[in-house]
Amino acid sequence: MIVHNGISSLVDGRTLARLRFRSASKFLAPLAALIKQGLGGVKKPGTTPMGKAMSHLLTSGFSGKYPGLEIDPGKVKLSDGNLDNPQDVQVALFRDNVNISWSTEMLNPFNAHDDDVILVCAYSVAARYAVLQEGVVQRKDGQAIVVLPAVFLREITHLYLLTHTRDGKRFSRNIYLGACTAENGIIKK
Repeated sequence: MIVHNGISSLVDGRTLARLRFRSASKFLAPLAALIKQGLGGVKKPGTTPMGKAMSHLLTSGFSGKYPGLEIDPGKVKLSDGNLDNPQDVQVALFRDNVNISWSTEMLNPFNAHDDDVILVCAYSVAARYAVLQEGVVQRKDGQAIVVLPAVFLREITHLYLLTHTRDGKRFSRNIYLGACTAENGIIKK
C-alpha cells in the first residue's frame, strides 16, 4: 500500500518497474519468433532469447519520465552478433509495399557473404502484428519487398533489418530503418 504524505510521489519504484515491464512485454510479444531466432544463438546458462531482449529494452530502451515514459523503437534488440549488415540501406514506400535496397558490395569478405540471408521486419505496435519480407532474400539480391497488411496502412510501421548466415548460426546486430505510414508515405528515422 502506498501512503501519500504530500511530499513523495504517488508512484513508487515498484509500480514504475511493473509499468516498464508490462510495456516492454507488450511491445516484444509480436516479435517473439524473430527474437528467438536472432538471439537464440548465444547459449548462456539461465538466459532465454526473450529474456535478453527484455533485459536490453528495460535497461536502455525507454525514453522520458513517468507519465511520459515511452519505448524507443530504435533501441530494441531483435538479434545480436558480429556478422556485417548490408551497407547503404535505402527505404522506399509504394502504397502498401516497402522496398528496402542495399549495396551488394562487401567491405569485409570474412564477415559477409553473398548467400547471407537478409530479414526485413515491418512491425505495427498499434496492430500488435509483425510481418517479414516475401520469400528468402540473400545479400547478393540487393533488395527486399515487404507487403504491408491492410491493418498497417493507417498505423505507424517500424522497420528492422537483420542478417544471418545461410545456416542460421551467425547473426548481425539488427538495424532500425525507421518508421513509416503507408497512408501518407512519410518515412522518418
